[in-house]
Amino acid sequence: MVTLIPQLLEWLQDINWPIAEEIAKLLLEVPKETIPHIKDVLKTNDNIWKEWCLRYLVSKFPQHLIIEFEPELIRIAYNPTKGEELEEVNETAKMILELIDKKK
Repeated sequence: MVTLIPQLLEWLQDINWPIAEEIAKLLLEVPKETIPHIKDVLKTNDNIWKEWCLRYLVSKFPQHLIIEFEPELIRIAYNPTKGEELEEVNETAKMILELIDKKK
């Protein structure tokens, strides 16, 4: 399954696709292996995809893995692109950063 992670992540481009939430649950079983691929998504201009990856994956990862996204989350939360702001990805990033702070 690990080699399929990039293709599976593509299903999260639209969480309304019937299989998207099931794919997210499947990816949550291998969070560590998913991290570099989510970081690749966070570098794209697809702001809705970023939102779904943060909301349906990163926010549900174990604490020690969420911390690996801290630089990206800080950048999105406090210096978002116009698109990230429009899609409220920055608000989701702030919410995840609060999760980190509460668990420290």
